[in-house]
Amino acid sequence: MSIHRFRTPQSLLVVCALVTLSGCHSFLGYRGWPFPERERTSFHTPAMRIDTIRQFAGRADGTDSAEQRELTDQLARQIQIEPDPLVRTAIIGAAAEFRTPLGQQILEAGLNDADQAVRVACCQALGRRAETRSVASLSRALGDDKEIDVRLAAAEALGAMNSPESMAALVIALDDRDPALQYVGVQSMKSITGQDYGGDVAKWRQVATGGAPPAAPETPSIAERIRRASPF
Repeated sequence: MSIHRFRTPQSLLVVCALVTLSGCHSFLGYRGWPFPERERTSFHTPAMRIDTIRQFAGRADGTDSAEQRELTDQLARQIQIEPDPLVRTAIIGAAAEFRTPLGQQILEAGLNDADQAVRVACCQALGRRAETRSVASLSRALGDDKEIDVRLAAAEALGAMNSPESMAALVIALDDRDPALQYVGVQSMKSITGQDYGGDVAKWRQVATGGAPPAAPETPSIAERIRRASPF
C-alpha cells in the first residue's frame, strides 16, 4: 500500500524525519498496537482501530517523557498508512492529547490531509493547544485551503492564540468576501483583544494590522436613550 493520505509529500517527510530522530522502536516490539505491519492493517475493522487509538489517548499524561514520545511515535506511523479518514480523525484527536514535539507535528502535517474532516479536526486541535508556533500553519490553511469549513476552523483556532502574529493572520478572514469567514474573523479578534467594535470590519482590520485601535463606542444609558427618543 502506498503512502498517499497527505496531499503534499513535504508534510510526510517532516513526520518521518521526526519519527526517525526520536529513536523510537519498531511496531513489532510493541504489544499494545494491533496492526504493527502495513499489510496487516486491512485485517482490522475501523472500529477496532479507533478503539485502540482512544486507548492511546487515555495514556497521555501531559509530559514529554520517553514513554509519551514512544506512544506518539506509534500514532505518527499509523496515520501515514491509515486508509480510513474516520480513523485518521481519531488519530488526530489522540495526538492532540500528547504534549510532545511529534504530537504537534502530526497535527500540523494533518492540515495537508486529503480529507476535509481531518483538516478541520487538526485546526480544532491546534486551537485547543493554543501554541503560537502553530500560527504559520493555520494562516496557510486559512488562506490556501479550498474548503470553507477548514478556513472557518483555522480562523477560529487563530482566535485562541493571543499574539500579534495571530491577529495579522486574521486579516485574511477580514478581507475575504465570504460573510461567514468575516464573521468568524471578527469573533476571533474579539477573543484576542477583549474589545468590541461590533461588525465594523474596517476597524477590526485596523487593529489587526497594528494600527491605533479606535475608541470603543460608548453604550448610552437608559436615561440617555429615552432622552434621544423623546420628541421634546
